[in-house]
Amino acid sequence: MLVQDKDGVAVIKMDERLDMVAAPALKEAISELVKANKTNVIIDLEQTKFIDSSGCGALVASLRALIKNKGDMKIAGPSHQARSLFELTRLHRVFEIYDDVETARLTFRK
Repeated sequence: MLVQDKDGVAVIKMDERLDMVAAPALKEAISELVKANKTNVIIDLEQTKFIDSSGCGALVASLRALIKNKGDMKIAGPSHQARSLFELTRLHRVFEIYDDVETARLTFRK
């Protein structure tokens, strides 16, 4: 996982797996961003090939933490597997999902 700043928006580039091993690190990264008052976040799933229920839970918990602190979170570049999972679990109704980071980043300027 890599956290970068792109024009005031935090971009978290996830690794190949967002599972029970990676989920706590994502939640900790979001917690650190909230402490730093960086509450507009994009989760870049371009490299992520596998997401399990722990990963979904971490994404939902992260979104809730950001909204609670007047922020927002977008999903960018999900794989076919991730898109299917979001649709199956109806999380596509919860998350704003974009094809790439740049498109997601531009939505924060509205």
